[in-house]
Amino acid sequence: MMEVKTVSRGNSLALSLPKDDRFKKGQRWLLIPATDGESFTLVPKMENPYASKKDSRSMTEEWPDVN
Repeated sequence: MMEVKTVSRGNSLALSLPKDDRFKKGQRWLLIPATDGESFTLVPKMENPYASKKDSRSMTEEWPDVN
């Protein structure tokens, strides 16, 4: 478990995270509220693997004898 605190940043609040290998400057995170309305889960935002076309090869039928 890790304890973090809120700090003022202009007219907003920010979470102050420890400086270590898990957190990088500029990294984006998602703060997901729990159903209880009181707690949150913090997860790193991942790039959408389907957003760009990386491979233009067409898919081949694995079983050509099946309709």
